[in-house]
Amino acid sequence: MQKVIIPEVADRQTDHYLTKRGYEVLTVDNPDEATILATAPDVAGIMMFVAPFPNHLYDKLPQLKVLARYGVGYDSIDVDYAATKGVWVTNTPGANATSVAENAVTDIMLLAKRSFEISTLMRQGQQRAAKQIFGHELAGSTVGIIGYGHIGQAVAKMLSGLGVKTLIYNRTKRPTKFGEYVDLETLLQQSDFVTLHIAATKQTEHLLGEREFGMMKPSASLINLARGSVVDEQALIKALNARQIASAALDVFDEEPLPADSPFYQMDNVFLTPHTGSSTVEAGQNMAMGAAKMIDEVLSGQKPEWAVNEPQV
Repeated sequence: MQKVIIPEVADRQTDHYLTKRGYEVLTVDNPDEATILATAPDVAGIMMFVAPFPNHLYDKLPQLKVLARYGVGYDSIDVDYAATKGVWVTNTPGANATSVAENAVTDIMLLAKRSFEISTLMRQGQQRAAKQIFGHELAGSTVGIIGYGHIGQAVAKMLSGLGVKTLIYNRTKRPTKFGEYVDLETLLQQSDFVTLHIAATKQTEHLLGEREFGMMKPSASLINLARGSVVDEQALIKALNARQIASAALDVFDEEPLPADSPFYQMDNVFLTPHTGSSTVEAGQNMAMGAAKMIDEVLSGQKPEWAVNEPQV
């Protein structure tokens, strides 16, 4: 009986799918390095959240055959190195697209209406001050979408009924009826809201920095539900403090959890969430079941449908 390690929540979300498939399922809170080694060094498959999987760990797990990401991004795993160790890495494309897209549109709305500022003042007993804040209608504005995979496409579709102009920047021009492809500079210069849905790679690291924030309108807002690394965080803090851009909604950061001394906590023009863009019941079930099926496919001798590498076996 092959051993698999999965998060306890994923075991519940899949109604114990892997146990029913005949595996010895070992549940943990979060499969990080210490937990994996303490639980089962002879593990064959692991369902991963976002904890880093260091390259030195493979030699300590001689039976390992698959790392299945519960989600889309896999920047915490060196997939090319995993391939040299004969380990498949998989993800669950599209599983959380609707949830993340809905959160992106919600964040755009919150920033447009300045809802966070108004609510905070009201809770502080400053209702008179809250009533002096005026937001904007979203209709007639321009939204720029950077990254046009499953999530970016879902955002564009959701926005299509709201009377906005949608600009798209993506390396591959997929057919769409929900927006116009432009270069990055044009998107940044013309957009009232810029929402990020691009993968974290070496090529996209600090895609937006001091130069890019300088291109944006002083009235523009940034929404990031992608990865912290695609934004130069210090440049963003500087731009927000100087009101070089108006506001931001941030779900991801350079360091997670966001440290208690982060300047973001002190900013009244930043809406913060703790990497919960895909935290819905439906997305959780989709991601958990997708990852479980990838583990089963590999351990039953099949090529996994959603592989992101090609092991040398």
